[in-house]
Amino acid sequence: MESPVGSFMRFVVGFSVFISVSFGVTYAVNTYTAMQEKEKQTAAAFEAMLAK
Repeated sequence: MESPVGSFMRFVVGFSVFISVSFGVTYAVNTYTAMQEKEKQTAAAFEAMLAK
């Protein structure tokens, strides 16, 4: 049987990995969304310049 300290350490390591992966995915999604929005704004600005 595993000791309480060993069990707690496994929990801490697992929880830390989960949080790290969550932050990584959130950062990637936010970066992708910002990039897409910038492209849309650039296209809209270019289209507006051509319309004049």
